[in-house]
Amino acid sequence: MPTYNASTPTERPDHVEPGDYEVEVIDAVETVSKTGHEMIELKLKTSAGSYLYDFLVFIPNAYWKIDSFRAATGEEVAPEDDVEITGDDLIGRTGTARLIVEEYNGKKRNKVAAWLTPKAERMPAMPAAKPATQPQPKSIEDDDIPF
Repeated sequence: MPTYNASTPTERPDHVEPGDYEVEVIDAVETVSKTGHEMIELKLKTSAGSYLYDFLVFIPNAYWKIDSFRAATGEEVAPEDDVEITGDDLIGRTGTARLIVEEYNGKKRNKVAAWLTPKAERMPAMPAAKPATQPQPKSIEDDDIPF
């Protein structure tokens, strides 16, 4: 029977506020997506102690995300290279991810919005776009008209 020494219960955060966080790959499972494509399911731990998942799906229109993950975790990415990736090779990698918060089944959770390369980390996050406003016409007083 397993035993352990009890400690003071603490709550692990389910999610962190949106922003850029150092994350570590603590598990990487090779699997197949619902649509039948090869993928690697990444279990990530943030520097704040929360956990989240991200998915590297091996289809041509998602190769950019795999390249971004590789670059963000310190791997040199060269265009046109044939690359073989296994889940075990990814465990222990660290990098910076821009996280957002989504609500799913009434619970908030984090999602990776972008993997940040060291160059991208130096750039500030883009502020949210402000809606365009129409310039208001200036009111002209009759006394200000020069004729």
